[in-house]
Amino acid sequence: MIVRTTPRLAKLGPRVRLAVLVLFSLLVAHDGIYLAQFGWGSGFQQAMSEGGSHAYWLPTSIAIALAGVATFLATLAVLVRLQQSASRLVQGHAEGPGYASELVRTWKRLYPLVTLLYGVQENVEHLASHGHLAGLDPLFGPGSDLALPVLAFTTFVLAAIGALLRWRISVLEGRMARARRAVFPRIEAHAQPAGWRMVAAIVAHGRILVRRDAGRAPPPFLPVQPIAA
Repeated sequence: MIVRTTPRLAKLGPRVRLAVLVLFSLLVAHDGIYLAQFGWGSGFQQAMSEGGSHAYWLPTSIAIALAGVATFLATLAVLVRLQQSASRLVQGHAEGPGYASELVRTWKRLYPLVTLLYGVQENVEHLASHGHLAGLDPLFGPGSDLALPVLAFTTFVLAAIGALLRWRISVLEGRMARARRAVFPRIEAHAQPAGWRMVAAIVAHGRILVRRDAGRAPPPFLPVQPIAA
């Protein structure tokens, strides 16, 4: 099977993966915070109901979970394809940032985004259930002491998984790029020596002399009219 893509779709892929990772992290962190604060069972169900999450959270959770699984499987398929293509190449030093750098960069983007979305989500739910906004209470208010630690831990774990896949793909793509450069080296432009201009002129003049359509004469069937004196 041959999969064709475009530069726009190639740039869209990482953005889609990041969006799905953010939503999946929000799903896990939201439930993790409620479990840490109210425990499992009736307390969890009552808190979800009072917070306004019971009406939509189950179908939303299923949709986000399916999107996360699909994105994970698609990323694994890309990784397997790259691994098969790069397995025949000589393994050298990995290009690009290391895994630790990729993890830090991914977590620095994921943690603030998920924290912001969690705060917005809780305010929307509180507004729908109680008629007013909760402000920063879901993050810093009484009873929310575990919100930020759970958000940090959840996003770090998921960022570690996402960064591992992203880093491995980057390594394989770098290895294949090095192999292509070795087979098809890039020709660098250099300044043209002055003597080559004369050589080019001589070659062009010689081509004009030897080619079959070097010139054009009058057609032979036209009579030549004498010029009257």
